[in-house]
Amino acid sequence: MTVFSLFSCNDSKTSIKSNKEIDHSEAPIETEDLSNSPGDDIVLTMGIMVEHPFYLNGRDLVEEFNDKDNGYKIVLKDYAEGFDPTDDFGPPPTDGILDWDRELTLDIMKGEVLDIIPNCFTNQGRFNILAEKGAFENLDYFIDNDDKITKGELFENVLQACEINNELRFMPLSFSIDTLLGNKKYVGTKTSWTFDEMKEYWEKAPEGSTISGHRNEDYVYYTLLRGILSSFIDYDKAECHFDSDEFINILDFLDSFDDYTGYKEEIDYNSPTFLRNCVIYGFKEFHSEFYKTSFDDINFIGYPSNNKSGSYFGSPLNQVAISALSSAEKQKGAWEFIRMLISYDCQYNNGFSKDKNIKSEYAFPINKKAFEDMGKDQYSKADEELNAPFLNDEPENRYLTKKEYDRIVDIIKNTQKLNIDLEDDIFEIINDEIFAMFRKEKSSNEIAANIQNRVQLLISERV
Repeated sequence: MTVFSLFSCNDSKTSIKSNKEIDHSEAPIETEDLSNSPGDDIVLTMGIMVEHPFYLNGRDLVEEFNDKDNGYKIVLKDYAEGFDPTDDFGPPPTDGILDWDRELTLDIMKGEVLDIIPNCFTNQGRFNILAEKGAFENLDYFIDNDDKITKGELFENVLQACEINNELRFMPLSFSIDTLLGNKKYVGTKTSWTFDEMKEYWEKAPEGSTISGHRNEDYVYYTLLRGILSSFIDYDKAECHFDSDEFINILDFLDSFDDYTGYKEEIDYNSPTFLRNCVIYGFKEFHSEFYKTSFDDINFIGYPSNNKSGSYFGSPLNQVAISALSSAEKQKGAWEFIRMLISYDCQYNNGFSKDKNIKSEYAFPINKKAFEDMGKDQYSKADEELNAPFLNDEPENRYLTKKEYDRIVDIIKNTQKLNIDLEDDIFEIINDEIFAMFRKEKSSNEIAANIQNRVQLLISERV
């Protein structure tokens, strides 16, 4: 049994059933014909905030699932019903938890309310805490015993990055890549680096070089550290490592830059850029970003770290889970919906938009065949762009090249880690402490100790 508490040590605790306690033997994964079953369809309840996220270029995938003659129907429970973004709700709650996030969390904890759980939290880091606590069923069983889809049809390294204690507790429907890039003449040709190695290259960079166009400590923090703070938390062991030499060295490096300004600065486009952030979330976006650049000069080296983790799969990833407390029959139905979402039909051209006219990319599909065909659709037309005029010197009418596609594939293969969202209160602790260092109020060692103590307390309570 897993004891579950997300709010404080004083909250009542709810037991979450272990995956092994659920008997799946009576609910085979193979699709079963329930069309002639007596009685009503089995109802699957899905939690949402205002509306569900499962649209595909104008198609309502929940509605399509409900129209199938499969014996299941999804009903929606809106935890933000009546929400009006123009209303004045007054000051935020003292514990940082909005009422609808709290209600959703409690319903997941007590069970028998929700069966399908997308990451619809206002504070999306709460979804990861629930996954760590065993609130979501292990999906490995369903994939391994499914006769219609295999892990090999999906990006397995993305799934592995999402695993918790070697179990897949939620399904990422899509993914992006969060990395750092630099010119090879500044950052070298390695595929990853430690923080000490990065410092060595930085010390050799031309005078006046910038990081993401800036030389102020707060902007360097935004580029190098803020996006990967979760890498210093081990949720599996309920530990954090903000007092490590690695973290302290990064703080000292940040503090060596110009004082933070307290206001937004313009990017310096005239000085050499040593490193900059790069989020890769689509073929067209990648081509638009790099069509004028020689890949022979660029190294997507990733973030510096002692374990050389490099690039990260971005979060959120349009995640969806199955409640660990649902009945085996409802879990089977919930899996049928997830299997539909990761099928080629729902993954190809995965715009996930209510508007059929909106084709914008927001992430890569988790389905490999959909990914490959979407890429081929682009690079097979690459020659057409030779005769296609630019519109205001922008590449909207241009297509991804095969070389660009291969580079994306290579970056994905070399990415193994997931960058998860932190809960707001944890993030605020870290942010507040680091800016105290920028204001010269505390040393890096004091900051690291404070963050370690404060965050460890929260992690211990919640995980």
